Amino acid sequence: MTSLLVAGLLGGCVSYERYISAGTEDNFAADDNIFRVDPNDYPVFAVNRDMEAPLANVIPPLGNGVEMMPLKKAYRWEVMHVVKGRYLIGSRDYDVVRCMIESNAAPKRIRSKDCDPFNPKAKGGRYFVRIYLNPNGHAYGWEFLKNQIRWFGGEKVTGFRLDNTGDWSGQPWFECIERCEKLANMTNYFDDTGTGLKAKYPVLYKRFIEFVEKNPAKPRE
Repeated sequence: MTSLLVAGLLGGCVSYERYISAGTEDNFAADDNIFRVDPNDYPVFAVNRDMEAPLANVIPPLGNGVEMMPLKKAYRWEVMHVVKGRYLIGSRDYDVVRCMIESNAAPKRIRSKDCDPFNPKAKGGRYFVRIYLNPNGHAYGWEFLKNQIRWFGGEKVTGFRLDNTGDWSGQPWFECIERCEKLANMTNYFDDTGTGLKAKYPVLYKRFIEFVEKNPAKPRE
């Protein structure tokens, strides 16, 4: 019965086998859409001060790391994905800044108007920068999601890799500034192993709840 429910819940979206095959490691490949959530179901965050961002991809002695754009207190960050119990926050302002940097570096490939957040036809940059965040405002790594509009076929799939190679000390950096009553919707799976299905697979859980609500169990005769 459970298998039939799961198959029905995920019909037309992505196969259950492919969803589970993403595993539980920090490094895996998957379509980010299977982890996407509605930001309105979660709080809005901001850093508590303007600050330099941690470097990315620090791999000594091969590389000293990639400099990231500063984190501004004015930026608003929302929960965009829940990846196996880990929360990924994104900022439209931060995405625009990164897009403009990409446009300046390769204007023929990414036009400046593609970075306009108010242009419905804007394609954005090649990647969206996201930050892993605990409910208590503790940030602990970068993630770079492929902007699927810019990629083709199998290349649309993101290679997920929690990048905490830079300096993430001095936490917490973030604080809730809006919809704070919805902090209750954030459960840190890695600190609370009892959260199970809801935290590990939020898309599957939500579809299951919707299915149960629409198909209530009939009382036994």
